[in-house]
Amino acid sequence: MNKNKKEIFLAIAILMSTIIGAGIFGLPYAAAQSGFLVAFVFLFLLLGVMLLLHLFYVAIVEKTNKEYQLTGYINRYLGGGAKKIIGFFIIITFYGSLLVYMIIGGDFLHIFLSQFVSISQTECSIILFIIGSIAIYFGLKIVSRWDLVINLMLIVIVIALFFWATQNIDFNNVKTINWKGSAISYGAILYSLLGIAAIPEVRRIFSNGNKSKYKKAVVIGTIIPAIIYLIFMFAIVGLAGEETTPDAVHVLGRYISGDIIVWGSLFGFLMILSSFLSLGMALKQTYVYDFNISRIKAWGLTCFVPLVLLLMGVSNFIVIIEIMGAMIGAFEGTAIILMYNKLIKPKAGIKIVGNMVILVLLSGFIYTLISVIHTVK
Repeated sequence: MNKNKKEIFLAIAILMSTIIGAGIFGLPYAAAQSGFLVAFVFLFLLLGVMLLLHLFYVAIVEKTNKEYQLTGYINRYLGGGAKKIIGFFIIITFYGSLLVYMIIGGDFLHIFLSQFVSISQTECSIILFIIGSIAIYFGLKIVSRWDLVINLMLIVIVIALFFWATQNIDFNNVKTINWKGSAISYGAILYSLLGIAAIPEVRRIFSNGNKSKYKKAVVIGTIIPAIIYLIFMFAIVGLAGEETTPDAVHVLGRYISGDIIVWGSLFGFLMILSSFLSLGMALKQTYVYDFNISRIKAWGLTCFVPLVLLLMGVSNFIVIIEIMGAMIGAFEGTAIILMYNKLIKPKAGIKIVGNMVILVLLSGFIYTLISVIHTVK
């Protein structure tokens, strides 16, 4: 494979490994709660939103001659006050995502290891933490070469699941609409499509002579996960309908032999670990590049906060991804569009579209918070 193709494939793999994480396993449950048709509409619309945000961010990164993470760009173009406010929410969502990865990754590892030893799910989450924190300490480049392999395997598995499931699907399960559960689908799908944290890392892959391939890699790396999500939701919801479980894995256990589930859980663990590493490295770099914190302290802040939250009993990953998706979409999306408007100075039509997206994202965040509060009550 020549250098140009290698850079494109590696860039797509890193973006996909950031986008496709624990969120994929909550999507079927979210779709079952809102109705598959509602989830399908959200997936289509939010894919458009995320493509816009990713490409806007690409333009910002390309236009800036210094390396930052998102909070660094916000500080440069929107000021220190915006950096503090938006940076606070960005870091919260980083931690929420890392916590979700520990919960789901621990669940997968527990399914696998419990066949051989007596071990709790929390202990399995701690194992993921140990492996992940060591890899984050040494850097993303140690594991990035495996991203493409893992994502190619995931694509094959999801497609195989789809063709197998079509023989057992009840199509009435995918004709449902329940707008009362729409907030779950909105937050979960938006969360699952976010790849903003990986955009600067993707840019670093390309040599000076291959900059034109940057946007192409970002578009492909954003669209492929959405296709995978659609197939996965259709297969699981078509099989189980309203009986779809929050993590989707236990649904498959009713239809697929135990050995396949056990070894599939090992693959799921490796996939989640890959996402944990990608996001963890992005947060570490945020502390280093944007807040001028030493690498050792940045590593400690990145890894140990989600561990503490896990040990405190914060473990409802569906609620976490619902809130995190709506929150990160609203604050990161708004910041990116404001920076794009200021730096790129787009034509009036593009600016209007961007401002409409800000309104949608902020409204979605408020609606999600109201829905979660109402559900808890």
